[in-house]
Amino acid sequence: MNCISSFALRCVAASFAIGFIAAAPALAQPSPFNKPVRFIVPYPPGGPTDITARVYAEKVSKLIGQSVVVENKPGAQGVPAVQQLMQLPADGHSMYFGTLSTQVVSHVITAYRKQPAPYDARKDLVPVSTLGSTSLVLMASNASGITSYKQLVDTMKKQPGKFNFGSDGTGSLTHLGGEMIKQATDTFAVHIPYKGTAEFSQALITGDIQFAVTGSLGAVNLVKQNRARALAIAGPKRSDQLPGVPTTAELGQPGVDLTSWFAVFMKAGTPKANVDAMAQAIRQAGQDPELVQRLTSAGLDVGTSASPEQFAAQIDAEWKRWTTTLDKAAIKFEN
Repeated sequence: MNCISSFALRCVAASFAIGFIAAAPALAQPSPFNKPVRFIVPYPPGGPTDITARVYAEKVSKLIGQSVVVENKPGAQGVPAVQQLMQLPADGHSMYFGTLSTQVVSHVITAYRKQPAPYDARKDLVPVSTLGSTSLVLMASNASGITSYKQLVDTMKKQPGKFNFGSDGTGSLTHLGGEMIKQATDTFAVHIPYKGTAEFSQALITGDIQFAVTGSLGAVNLVKQNRARALAIAGPKRSDQLPGVPTTAELGQPGVDLTSWFAVFMKAGTPKANVDAMAQAIRQAGQDPELVQRLTSAGLDVGTSASPEQFAAQIDAEWKRWTTTLDKAAIKFEN
């Protein structure tokens, strides 16, 4: 009996030893973060990107054991924020919060116009992970009498040029979104650029334009106030805040995907250990129920990349897609 007990104890001891040896490398790995981390946001406080950064900063800070400070550096499609990042060490303790608009669309336009780029978006920055996304919404003015996506398309096919669509500026995501819809449906409508979202939203309300694509938060407000009608979510999934509004994919237009993402980038030359560690912390933070609830209530869908490499591939695909859209639209920009 004593022999059996002694043998059993040795087996248990050996099991613990093997488990400790297996776990030791993971436990021994030093954290690559040894000082406060900066999240540099290219928009003013209070907007969707800023909100996303602050919610993630709180959770990531606890995961990496360092304070995470959000710094707002707005203006010029993110250029000042990137320039600030470029002045800092590539040690993984400073990150830039980019969006589809700042990191893909604006650079595709710069290349299309053959203008000198302020920085190389794909060489000067290293993709880390997406954080969340929001899809634009196709809206129709109440004055237009359009009540469905099909009716909009049918009318534009039968009467090319009858309808106007608005945007917050030539070359903006809302402009190119309208162009993408025209290309996907082989229809024509006249583009009218405005100086900002507030202006083209007002034009939609008054009926000066018949349709437009706009951000989800603005769309929800217009629908709640019964000042315009939502025809479609230009993305892969429906919105809980706009129940009953179908997606463009459901309507037979899966290529009309106007999902804008929020994402983190590091300076080129940052050690891969820092990039991977931050990507892992972001993925873990993105699974936190409180974080999901807070961002969902702000109209955002939480979604992190499987890996930095997967995010880089996503950016390449987006670059090609928007380049094609711009080429087909043959937009004339003012010098």
